[in-house]
Amino acid sequence: MKASTSVSTTFTAAHNRHQVGMLVTLAGDQPVTRPPINVALVLDRSGSMSGEPLAAARDAALRFASFLTAEDRLSVIAFDDDVDLLYGPGPGNDPGAELAIRRITDQGSTNLSGGWIEGHRQVSRGILQGTNRVILLTDGQANRGVVDVQALRRLAAGAADNQVSTTCIGFGPGFNEDLLQAMAEGGNGRFWYVETADQMTGSFEGEIEGLVSLAAQNLSVEVTLTHPGVAGVTIVPDLPVTRTAEGGWRVKLGDLYAVQPRSVGFIFHVENVDQLGAIEIGSLVVRADLIRSDGVEHRTTTLPVMATLDGQDHVSAEVESAFLRFAVAKAREEAVRQADQGDLQRACRTLNEAAVMIPADILDAELLESRADLLAEASRLKEEVYRPEDRKYHMAASAYGRDGRHEKQKVIRRKRP
Repeated sequence: MKASTSVSTTFTAAHNRHQVGMLVTLAGDQPVTRPPINVALVLDRSGSMSGEPLAAARDAALRFASFLTAEDRLSVIAFDDDVDLLYGPGPGNDPGAELAIRRITDQGSTNLSGGWIEGHRQVSRGILQGTNRVILLTDGQANRGVVDVQALRRLAAGAADNQVSTTCIGFGPGFNEDLLQAMAEGGNGRFWYVETADQMTGSFEGEIEGLVSLAAQNLSVEVTLTHPGVAGVTIVPDLPVTRTAEGGWRVKLGDLYAVQPRSVGFIFHVENVDQLGAIEIGSLVVRADLIRSDGVEHRTTTLPVMATLDGQDHVSAEVESAFLRFAVAKAREEAVRQADQGDLQRACRTLNEAAVMIPADILDAELLESRADLLAEASRLKEEVYRPEDRKYHMAASAYGRDGRHEKQKVIRRKRP
C-alpha cells in the first residue's frame, strides 16, 4: 500500500490566517494471488421486477458468477414474500449456480430483510480470510419482515463487525435509497444505483472488479495537531469520525481496492503563526490490514503534515480538484435535502452554485462533465421537476464522489442532448 500526500495553502492577509488543505491518497497493490471470495447474491424477484428488470438482473448475476473460481464460495438467494436458498454455499464456477440464477422468476412482495438475513447466514457459515460479502439487489421497498431503516443499518453494521460486509444495488425509481445507502455504509460495503436496465451489468462488474482486487481492509487515517497555531481541522468529505486517546481524529475508510485509490482531505486552520517557513503542523497515522496471499499483514504508517507558512498562496491543482469533487458531492446531498422539503428553487440554486465553483476552462475533464451535469439538473429543478429517480441519481452520484468511484459515475451519468 502506498500513502501519498499533497498540500495546497492559501493565505488571508486581513486575518493573518493560513488555510492548509492536505489530500491523503491511499493506493493498494494488486494481489499476485487473490484470496478466495465468499459471497451471497441476494436477488429481489418480487412482482415489480418482472420483465426486463429481472432479465437484466439475471444476466448481470450470471456474468458476476462467471468471474468466480472453484476456490470461491457462492450462495444464490431469491426473495419476495418468501426467501429461498437456490444454490450453495458452493464453488463459484459450479454449473448449478448458473442453473439456479436462470430459474429465478418474479412473484410476490418484498421481504428484503429476510433475503439479507439468509445471505448473511450462508456467508457466515464459512468465513474466509479476505472478502465475505452479501450483495443485495432490489427495486422495491422493504414491506415484509424488518422494515425500519436504522434497524436494518444496525443489522448490517453488526455483520460487518463480524467480517461480513454488505453491498446494496438499487434498481429503478421504486426502491428506498436511504435504506440501501444506510445498509451499505453501516455494512462497510458499497451502494450502487441502476437507473435503467442497461446499466445493470456495469454495476455488477464494478462490484466484482473491487472484490477481486481487494488490497486492504479496516483502513483508517488518524490526524493529530502538533502546532499551537492550528486552531482546528475540517475533514472532507463527511465520513465516520471518532476521537483518539491522544485528542486527534480517526477517519474510517473501510476496504481499499487496487483498482480504486481512496482519498480523504484535511483542512488545517492556522491563525497568527509567528514561526513562518516550512513547519510541521500535524501528523497522520494510516492503519490497514493488508491482504496477502499468505495471510493478513497489519501495517501502520506515520506521516508528518508539513506546510510552508510564509504569507503566500501555494496552490496545488490536484488538491483543489479533489476538494471540488468533495464539494460537489456535498452539494448534491444538500440539494436533495432542500428538494425533499419542497424548496425546489433553493435546491436549484445549490446545484448552480456548485457548478460555478468549477471553472469553465478547467482542464479536468471529469469536473467539466460534473459542471454540465449540475447545470442540467439545476434546470430541471427550476422547472419544478423532481422525481424519485432524480433523488436517487443525486444520492448515488454523491456516494460515488465521496468514496472515489469517479470512473463509475460515467455508468450512471444521464445522457444530455
